[in-house]
Amino acid sequence: MVRGRMVMSTTQCRTEDEDVFWRKLVLPQEERMRLGIPWHGGYRWFRSPNVIPIEQWRRKKRDSRATPTPSGAA
Repeated sequence: MVRGRMVMSTTQCRTEDEDVFWRKLVLPQEERMRLGIPWHGGYRWFRSPNVIPIEQWRRKKRDSRATPTPSGAA
């Protein structure tokens, strides 16, 4: 518990605001690899623009299915 609130588990999707917060606290994966710090689960992010964490990809995929497109839209 943090200040009376439950800490979010790694299996739950995070919002973009939460991603910004965690990026300030956690080194990018490339830096962790360079320093020899192993990843043991939890939050991670990549500085490289061509790498998308699976959690972020799943969130975008889920959100795109949740927003219906108007019929006849191209």
